[in-house]
Amino acid sequence: MRNSTTYKLTGTKTFRLSSSKILGRWGSNLQNIEKSMREIYYPDDGKIFVQTDQAGAEALIVSRLTRAGNYRALFDNGIKPHTYICCHIFEGNIWPRKMKEHGFILDEKELDMEQIKSCPIPELKTTPLWKSLDSCIRSSDNWSITERYYYLGKQTEHSSNYDIQPPTFRMNILDKSGGKILISKADSERFIATKHRLFPEIKEDFHATVQRSILRDKILYNLLGHPYQITQPYITERDFKEYYAWIPQSTVGEITNVAYANMQNYSEICCYSGVSVPKVLNEQVTKALDIYGSAYFENDLLANTHDSLMSQCFIDEVLRCGKLQKFFIEQTMTSPFDGTIFAMKSETSAGFNWRPFKVEKNPLGLKEIKV
Repeated sequence: MRNSTTYKLTGTKTFRLSSSKILGRWGSNLQNIEKSMREIYYPDDGKIFVQTDQAGAEALIVSRLTRAGNYRALFDNGIKPHTYICCHIFEGNIWPRKMKEHGFILDEKELDMEQIKSCPIPELKTTPLWKSLDSCIRSSDNWSITERYYYLGKQTEHSSNYDIQPPTFRMNILDKSGGKILISKADSERFIATKHRLFPEIKEDFHATVQRSILRDKILYNLLGHPYQITQPYITERDFKEYYAWIPQSTVGEITNVAYANMQNYSEICCYSGVSVPKVLNEQVTKALDIYGSAYFENDLLANTHDSLMSQCFIDEVLRCGKLQKFFIEQTMTSPFDGTIFAMKSETSAGFNWRPFKVEKNPLGLKEIKV
């Protein structure tokens, strides 16, 4: 199913593409289509959707804007921050009880949450029942609206990185859930306080560095080296929240934009290899040609949704397309805090409609593939 969108490079401060209807009259903004509605979008005959998402994108970047503490250790050891925060913000025996209720364990006494919470992050994956607990917490995204624990952990994780305050956090949860999830004032305060207790380096390093840069130079740089000049004469506490978000968000948006352009250039070179057309070569495209060759390759780039890109290609080209998108998304960066070199991580999925795969509800949807 086709839709039409125009993109405006100057529509946002964070290099995220601003999008609108064609001539303001028809089409839609493909960046903001609800996942529940994406099933109506399907590829052309004989083709398949291939989508590559940056994995833990903004949080990964924040972890490189701090010292090598617990927050960075989560990413270095493959621990999902949302899962980890869920272990700490929900009190009592909730996880042993839910593990038993959903068939992950037979007896609540099998799971020692104190052992889990006190375990050093590098050793967490070897702790008994961690893998089952991780699966249980993630599965809560499919539970009733009153038990969306993983969703609350995810919102806590993302919002607190930009110094959201408990009252605003509480309202954000209510708004983003369409009025379905309301947390108490005490919970909003406890969730945010727990996050900063676990990872003090976020305030002490990341926030403090941004504040110094703003107050001293009135300029910020993202991790691809591009600047944001602050021109307003007076800066309030409220303004800092936008500045904390700018570096991660602009880096993520620009990574996708660059990957999108490189993917298009590679495809055109392969599709028109015998035709005299302008060729845009850079280091990444040249390297991709060396690794994956210049044999005929046809794909259609369809969506740029800030932290992901999606193409459609012929079914027998799905692995090549996935490998290329992964290659272009996983760009290498250097931490401005301590010079550590790291690369963006990604996950790739493929399917015959744009909605995520569900065994019963959407068996033709996007399902993760290993590329």
